[in-house]
Amino acid sequence: MLRITAAIVVACGATALAAKDEPVRTVAVTGTAEKTVAPDICYLSFGVETFHKKSASEAYRQNNGVMAAVGAAVKGLGIEAKDIQTASFSIAPQYRHESDSRRRIFDGYRVYHALNVSLRDLNRVSDVLDAAVGAGATEVGQVSFAVENPKQQTEDVRLEAVRAAQAKAQSIAEVLGVKLGRPVSVSESEPGGWGRYYAQANVMMEEAEVFGGAADVLEPGKFKLTRTVHVTFEIE
Repeated sequence: MLRITAAIVVACGATALAAKDEPVRTVAVTGTAEKTVAPDICYLSFGVETFHKKSASEAYRQNNGVMAAVGAAVKGLGIEAKDIQTASFSIAPQYRHESDSRRRIFDGYRVYHALNVSLRDLNRVSDVLDAAVGAGATEVGQVSFAVENPKQQTEDVRLEAVRAAQAKAQSIAEVLGVKLGRPVSVSESEPGGWGRYYAQANVMMEEAEVFGGAADVLEPGKFKLTRTVHVTFEIE
């Protein structure tokens, strides 16, 4: 759905001198266009965390096995390898502090592996979540919806904003009994770009038992894209 509005600012004055030292008269207008766009991609991230008291290699082996199962479960739903990517990986010693002596005591090794998944079939978000958690993911770090390629959407709205500005300038010129000339300046107000709509985040293992029900109510929502242009026209 595309909605167009325009705010009008009229400025008539001597902005420059013409060839015969006559002031150039201008009219300045602002055109705004707005479009509501549904997201077409979902970004998910899954984490696997493992510990071992004595061996970093054993902690890694356990983590690798679980993450392999998570990756296989996601791929089993038809998601291509190009849409699955490691986001972070770490192996680190863990320490605890004794409350009485305040000594730092070695407490084993922690391995953490995070995986990013891009999903274009938004009807399968809950399936992917269920598969990953069921395969052993200990954390769902992010579920966000976005527009994968907003460039064309942005261009369409920008052109509508320019058309709105031109139509308003023409209307003003007709009321004033003058002829609309060429544009002498154009600028655009950026609203801050596209953001992601976060539907769910930080779902830990403790919630896995009820996660299937939660996933069914995730809503992609919609984005409102707005562009505003400022155009100054000569009038004759």
